[in-house]
Amino acid sequence: MIEIKDNTIKKTFDYKGEDNFAFLKNEVFWLNYLKSKWVPELIEVGDNYVITRYYGPDLNKGQPRPKDLAEQTLEMYKFFKEKNVYKLNGALSNMTLNGNQVVAFDWKWARFRTDKYKDYEIISYEKWLSKIDIELVEKLKCMI
Repeated sequence: MIEIKDNTIKKTFDYKGEDNFAFLKNEVFWLNYLKSKWVPELIEVGDNYVITRYYGPDLNKGQPRPKDLAEQTLEMYKFFKEKNVYKLNGALSNMTLNGNQVVAFDWKWARFRTDKYKDYEIISYEKWLSKIDIELVEKLKCMI
């Protein structure tokens, strides 16, 4: 469940049939570990929710995208590699803009980089990030 209020967004972990506490812990861990311009500011953590800064609608909502979105995304994924993380869900519905700066959110599926998750990360590139720029997919694969 998502609730937007002013410049914050409250995400409640209430997924049916899922380990919501594990999702919450993962989300909080990655938001703290990756604290940077690439992830939303973590404001509050509750028993089953997080509140982060809200920058605006996700990239699927049709707002104008910066011309350098592909380059920013590549730079962001270089940062993720430096931090040893696979996001595993690069859907445009999990990305927004802070001004013209791309920001990735929804970290419940993220994992430290291991061979076990490599193919899932590549699928994420092909399925979602190809919608930004098909050439971005090959650049990301070369980086893996």
